Amino acid sequence: MGLALVLEKVYTVVDYGNMWGIVGRRPPSGVHGFIKGLEHMFLGQYNYSIDEKGRLTIPARFRAALAAGAYVTQGFERNLLVYTTTSFEHIAAQTNSLSTTNAEARDVRRVIFGRAADVSLDSAGRILIPAFLREYAGLDSEAEIVGAGVYFEIWSPKNWAEVLVSVTDADKNAQRFSDFDLSVG
Repeated sequence: MGLALVLEKVYTVVDYGNMWGIVGRRPPSGVHGFIKGLEHMFLGQYNYSIDEKGRLTIPARFRAALAAGAYVTQGFERNLLVYTTTSFEHIAAQTNSLSTTNAEARDVRRVIFGRAADVSLDSAGRILIPAFLREYAGLDSEAEIVGAGVYFEIWSPKNWAEVLVSVTDADKNAQRFSDFDLSVG
């Protein structure tokens, strides 16, 4: 078997206790599909510049997942969240099921819909982030794009640096992860 042939065979594997099994071919992109194709994962961290018009280049690995469009909305920590159209439609359906007579539910609707914008990739692989969202997230000429599973986040470098201190703290991570069962089998 030649070296070129070995390098072409990239698989996603899962640990089933003591036995390893091949789940399927992993695409070369940063968006990995699970066996049923129901989920996509945005992975990694990237730094890109924002031009004077507010356009942000999206990592090439993420672009295929955004081919049908995307939605950018206000995040929870002075960041922005970017969802595929399918993911945002799911969130919209859940949000629309909330009662309009409940004040908290109305605020959720305002954040989800009033603080969001539909975006599409231009021919250069960029999205236009509206000024009100750039202002909220403190974005100027640079942005950190951070994969978060079924969505990705957009951060100002300053805000991301502050969060990164916490998410790379080994002791805090040990405590965080102790509350979750992340076993694969």
